[in-house]
Amino acid sequence: MALTCDYCHGVLEEGATKCANCGASLGEREATDFRFCPFCKRRLLALGSPACNYCGRALPDDFVKAHEATLQRVNEVSAGHASDEEIKELEKESDDAMRRALRSLLDLKGRS
Repeated sequence: MALTCDYCHGVLEEGATKCANCGASLGEREATDFRFCPFCKRRLLALGSPACNYCGRALPDDFVKAHEATLQRVNEVSAGHASDEEIKELEKESDDAMRRALRSLLDLKGRS
């Protein structure tokens, strides 16, 4: 079974430790943190933006998709279409800044 590189999607040779095409390491990596720009490492502020708020560089497609999904979930909560379970799940997986924003949003709706 042929493996593909996570970065350039090139075909990897059997037993290789690096991608021959782009040189990316094939070992275990940390999970991607979609809250921070992969280029300047500063916190991304706008959920719907396709570019970093600070350095202006275009975000990779996986960052844009993750932010759009989060924005959609927040919109569902603010419109009152989300169940209590979905709200709790969103609060649990969010960081402190997102929790504060959600708490403000939900308090405006008369929730605790």
